Amino acid sequence: MADSSIRGFRKGLRALERQVELALVAQTECCGVTPAQCHLLLAVEEAGEASVGDLAAVLELDSSTLSRTVDGLVRTGILERREDPDNRRRQLVRLTVSGREKADAINNLCDRYYDGLLASLPAGEKDMLMAALPLFAKTMSAWRFAEGSGASGGSGGSGGCCRESGAAER
Repeated sequence: MADSSIRGFRKGLRALERQVELALVAQTECCGVTPAQCHLLLAVEEAGEASVGDLAAVLELDSSTLSRTVDGLVRTGILERREDPDNRRRQLVRLTVSGREKADAINNLCDRYYDGLLASLPAGEKDMLMAALPLFAKTMSAWRFAEGSGASGGSGGSGGCCRESGAAER
């Protein structure tokens, strides 16, 4: 039988996942993009300009899956592609003016939402959460890659909850 504190932690993660998903849908719906498009849009904003392969690595997605999302955002005028001057076989993606405006709108909306949410926590807990969350996400990513499931984002390979017992001992 699993440790009850681990079960409670997992239950908390499921509740957090549902709440974040609901918030993300609400925050992106008003801006006319899907959550997947939002993640891509903000990754491009952060990078300035990047190839689909580089963005797929950052978002831990398959390049062909991400390429379809890029295609949709190019068609809507949010992203633009250009040939990489150093490698003509490689296409670079960047935000258009409309894309920058949309990224700014999403960032402003989400910043206000999470600032208000975090303001409701005691200062020490807020600081702890803000430090722990990125660390936990990085740890999950590193664990998944170490276990061989790579950037698929799925439950394939030996990643996720379907590991054999004892996998943590490796």
